[in-house]
Amino acid sequence: MLETMKSLVCKKNLCVLATTDNHAPHCSLMVYLADESNERLFLVTPRTSRKFRNIQNNPRVSLLIDTRDDRQHDATSALTITGTCEILPSGEKSEQMKVAFAKQYPHMADFVHKSDVAVVCVQIESFLLLEGPEHAHYETLG
Repeated sequence: MLETMKSLVCKKNLCVLATTDNHAPHCSLMVYLADESNERLFLVTPRTSRKFRNIQNNPRVSLLIDTRDDRQHDATSALTITGTCEILPSGEKSEQMKVAFAKQYPHMADFVHKSDVAVVCVQIESFLLLEGPEHAHYETLG
């Protein structure tokens, strides 16, 4: 089942990122890039954004990836990912990821290369796959 979950991460590129601020949730629609193992996700965000401040204060996040656009609503799958964020420092790795984002999402090229845009890496800790309203599968990494 773990490979099915990782496959969904690989097939999609849009997620909802949930962060918290003083116990209040905040959700953001985001595009992402996955590493080759599908165990780390990379996101970009302005350093002035609420999600960035939330991640600085509490790096624990969850993300939702779903299949609504692929299937009938009664067959929709939803993958919840739990993980911990690391804000990549400015430097070679951060620049490599910005180039990768610009290549994968050409409409974001100007945005990702702005000086106040940070690259965030989510180290995935667990997956929860819901297939329809009754079937749930849970996997942890590590």
